Amino acid sequence: MDDNKFKIRRVYYLLDGIKKSVELRDIPIDDNTINTYNKLIEELMEYLNEDLNEYKMHSNDNKYSRYFLYKLIPITNYIKNMYIESSEYQIEKVGALYRSLDDKELRKRCEDILLGEDAFDRAINQATQVLEDRIKKKAGLEKTPLIGLPLVSNAIHKDFSLTKLKFSDEPDVQEGYANLFKGIVSIYRNPTHHTLGYQCSREYALKTCAFIDDLLKEVDNSIKVK
Repeated sequence: MDDNKFKIRRVYYLLDGIKKSVELRDIPIDDNTINTYNKLIEELMEYLNEDLNEYKMHSNDNKYSRYFLYKLIPITNYIKNMYIESSEYQIEKVGALYRSLDDKELRKRCEDILLGEDAFDRAINQATQVLEDRIKKKAGLEKTPLIGLPLVSNAIHKDFSLTKLKFSDEPDVQEGYANLFKGIVSIYRNPTHHTLGYQCSREYALKTCAFIDDLLKEVDNSIKVK
């Protein structure tokens, strides 16, 4: 979590504490509590870059608890829905999807990135690297200098007499696998390995990793042609 999100979360919990304390009794709110509240609203305006002056308590406002809550409840609900629960929900959802990944090497290399805050293209970079390494080892090409598309084209060929890995006895299906793996390299592997311009969301990166997780199973189940 970046520093600004931590600050927003801190203000939320302080405001929520004030709300819980004034909900207990309908009594006049002391000036010290109001000053503290207004300072927290000012902090929020700085962190969120939003005009929240309507939520501040002013000198002519009724100072009784029930009137104070007319401003306190909406602002705490706003922060909770926009910046607290939504963030925690996303992390929880991503965590659930992440736990569906079966490949240990894939999980190890992508976990910290997928549960991080930005630069999610790095997860695709690592996932395609794991896939490339798996293909190389399964095809017995550890000593070859080939990488990327040349490696995949050498290991997985539509022609049974040329391929090193066979995925199906059906020629059309074998050709489909050859095109699929070459497509993965061209679409995902190369852009994330050679540039920093590949931008994607956490969810997109995770879905891509989940797809590659399935492809790793396909490679593991393929037959090495002697």
